[in-house]
Amino acid sequence: MITRAQIEKLGALHAVEPTMLSLYLAVPPSANLTARAGELITAAGAACGRPLTARDRDWVLERLPPCARDCTGCTVAVFACADSGLFEAIPLPCPLPERAVLGVRPHIRPMLLARQHCPVPGQVSPDVAWWSEVPARRTVATILAMPPAGLPAAGRPAVGLPACLAAVSAGPVQTLVVPADGLVPGYECGRCGTLSLDADACCPDWGTAALPVPDVIEEMVSRVLEDGGEVLVAGGGWSQSRVRLL
Repeated sequence: MITRAQIEKLGALHAVEPTMLSLYLAVPPSANLTARAGELITAAGAACGRPLTARDRDWVLERLPPCARDCTGCTVAVFACADSGLFEAIPLPCPLPERAVLGVRPHIRPMLLARQHCPVPGQVSPDVAWWSEVPARRTVATILAMPPAGLPAAGRPAVGLPACLAAVSAGPVQTLVVPADGLVPGYECGRCGTLSLDADACCPDWGTAALPVPDVIEEMVSRVLEDGGEVLVAGGGWSQSRVRLL
């Protein structure tokens, strides 16, 4: 069972450079696991423009076979950062698409989606998984049906990525709805911590450079969880075109 405490612990991790690897890997009965992981890691490096060094890549690949030994038939989530010595492998209760992401934080949206699908250990059938998602689906439907607004006020949701970035930066929020896929690079103000898509969006007169953020969606997710809010991931069949919060 994936617990909120596990997800919060991962979400609180932060690296200075995009050397934090999040790897979601299917473990079939017979396959060259290391080769497949290497392909995913290479793709992640190409996507962020900052590939892992050969030393860090080998450090991860050497540790994969032992952790996958007891995960045959499962998707395993691996979070690794050679600089900090982090290497954690978590078997997931339901299959997820394979992917690898390099960033300054662990990519935990797939973990949240797996928790929505299968909140109880062993419940991986399609029917049970669908019913376990009903409360989350209702919440998402309620938020998406609300009239759009800029910043949330009087119960109205913020709609769209810029408005949600501003709202999360301003303070705690109750519920954030994010798409399962997609990385959006942006910036964090070096003075006040405000998240934005534009490097010049905050505190331009203070002489503090904006810090690049590989994925502002993941940064929002981590902040909302840290503040005690809920994050719902819009998986298959849900609208993934907009980010919203309540």
